[in-house]
Amino acid sequence: MISQITKKDKELIEYLGKFKLLTILQLAALSQRSSQVIRRRLRHLIGQGIVSSSKRIYSEKRGRPEDIIFLTKEGRQFFLKQYGIASTDKDDDKTFDIGSIDHELLLNWVLIHFIHLENETPDMSIKWLTLNTVNLQQEQQNRISIMEHIAIDSDPPQKIEFVPDSVLSITHSKLQKSLLFFLEVDMGTEAIVSANHESKDIRQKIINYQMLFHTGRYKRYEEIFNAKFNGFRLLFLTNTAARFVNLCRLAQEMPPSDFTWLTHQEHMFSNGLFDKIWARGGKHEDIPQSILGDKFSSRITVFDKIK
Repeated sequence: MISQITKKDKELIEYLGKFKLLTILQLAALSQRSSQVIRRRLRHLIGQGIVSSSKRIYSEKRGRPEDIIFLTKEGRQFFLKQYGIASTDKDDDKTFDIGSIDHELLLNWVLIHFIHLENETPDMSIKWLTLNTVNLQQEQQNRISIMEHIAIDSDPPQKIEFVPDSVLSITHSKLQKSLLFFLEVDMGTEAIVSANHESKDIRQKIINYQMLFHTGRYKRYEEIFNAKFNGFRLLFLTNTAARFVNLCRLAQEMPPSDFTWLTHQEHMFSNGLFDKIWARGGKHEDIPQSILGDKFSSRITVFDKIK
């Protein structure tokens, strides 16, 4: 029987429900508490059967293993009940392969940076969707989808389908302006350009987003996010500097690509996501820019408030 669950414990459970899996450091960044406090509360939640943990396996260059935290079947049912969502037979204990863990954690770091920006900048508010949050909303009968379907006028007719890693918006309340972002977290596992132009290579991804812009289909997010958008920015975050340079070269070869912004994780962790760390249009040899523009460029990092 689940007992002695505090308000702060429920906050941790909520984060795990929305993010699917997190590290102790990520939970500390989200809750703005120390890693020591997080570990102590997690031991309690593990004892209650709500949370489970697994060691993340690193390569030799990545240092020591780190605990990956996720909800058990009982924990997910508890989380869904808190939000009035009916649990399903699909709510089994989660297992993850190493590749998906690396991708999920890096994606979560980006989202945590956006959340941190909202916490530190009262005039800015963010909204974000991932496949996991959309699935939660689907269980609430709220029919939102981030899967894109783009019809191609060809013989025979074709349809392109793809799912962004995340769709986000930032709204400045005083300026009454909003920005729309599509996020792709790149772990270097996909071909940049395949010989037969398979739909899963990076080249095709950029083409997909070019079509999303030209068809104006991105405008459907105006209703979802309750904001007006004049275009969008496609963010590529790579896991290495070498991969970043290679994707920048590809972006330059595929105009129009001014809406494509690229950086890599080391820049994000050292300077913050909103500093001048981005290569607009893949022009990595030019002076880097902020995705928020010069006026709102900031070196805010998610580690600033961890106690």
